[in-house]
Amino acid sequence: MSDIMQQLHLDHRNVATMLNILEKHLKAVRELEVADIELMHDVMVYMTSYPDRVHHPMEDFVFQRVKEKCSTNHEVLGVVEREHQELSSKGKRFREMLDHVVDGSMVLREELESAGSDYVASLRRHMAIEDSKAFPLAERVLEADDWAWVASQMQATQDPVFGAVVAEQFATLRRYITEQSE
Repeated sequence: MSDIMQQLHLDHRNVATMLNILEKHLKAVRELEVADIELMHDVMVYMTSYPDRVHHPMEDFVFQRVKEKCSTNHEVLGVVEREHQELSSKGKRFREMLDHVVDGSMVLREELESAGSDYVASLRRHMAIEDSKAFPLAERVLEADDWAWVASQMQATQDPVFGAVVAEQFATLRRYITEQSE
């Protein structure tokens, strides 16, 4: 398996961790319990910065190369590429709602929970399609020079939460994840 595919799979595991955090706190919102809005906000800052700006573009380069080499299966690749844009929009909307709550503005609990739950469910479905269809296709079709081309299109970017060096703004989030896994 190429280094890029290894990174994409690792990113999916990390994103699933983030979605688990969101689900836990969205459940608290839904059940009128205390939710850690600041933690949810940190998750969405991460989601709209690393997955939306690094992970999804890397996948798009992989899928572009697959389409160039393979005359079939473009439908599934087109779906996941379109979903990247939709997920970005949903993520920004949910993050903006959390921005307002953190800033002390009023946001209807039902709207916050609905937007968050829709985002989580959409991203889980999206990753399932990639893991079951798009990634196996890429692994079958692409060769070493294709993976090298994809790598050449990307700037080396460290994951700011799960990487070797945790960005200062995500220190609390990383500490929460570490404590929950112990």
